[in-house]
Amino acid sequence: LSLLVLFLSGCSNNISEDNTTIIFENNPTITSIEVLKFTSTSPSPEEYRERKGEIVTVINSKDEIKQIIHTIERAEQRSIENTNIALPSHLMIFKENENIVLTLGYYPNISNGKDQFLDLEKAKMYQTKALNLVQN
Repeated sequence: LSLLVLFLSGCSNNISEDNTTIIFENNPTITSIEVLKFTSTSPSPEEYRERKGEIVTVINSKDEIKQIIHTIERAEQRSIENTNIALPSHLMIFKENENIVLTLGYYPNISNGKDQFLDLEKAKMYQTKALNLVQN
C-alpha cells in the first residue's frame, strides 16, 4: 500500500491541491516576461529553438506578471503527445533577472477570445481567456 501511495504522489507532482498546474518548478521570482514575434506565422524548429524573432512586448509589472502566471496555471489544458501542430508565431520568455526560467509558445487570439500556450517540455497546451499581450 505504501508503494502505491508513493507512486500516485509521484504521478501528481505537477498538480497542486486546488487542481492548478505547477508551471514553474522551484518557485522562481519572475521579474520580466518578454513576448517575441517570429517573422513567419509558423517558424521552423530552428528559428523557434534559437528564438530568432523580434521582442514586441516586455512586461515588468509585478502585478501583471502575477496575473499572467495565475491565468496560465488555471488554464484548461490538454496533452499534445503524439500530436503534430504548427509552432506558434510568438514565444513568451519568463525571466528571473537575466536568467531564462521558462519559454512557452504563444498563440494569441486563436478564436472566441482565447489564447493558447505551448509547453514543449511538458507536452502540454494551455488555453486561457485572451490576455491581449500583443497588438494585432
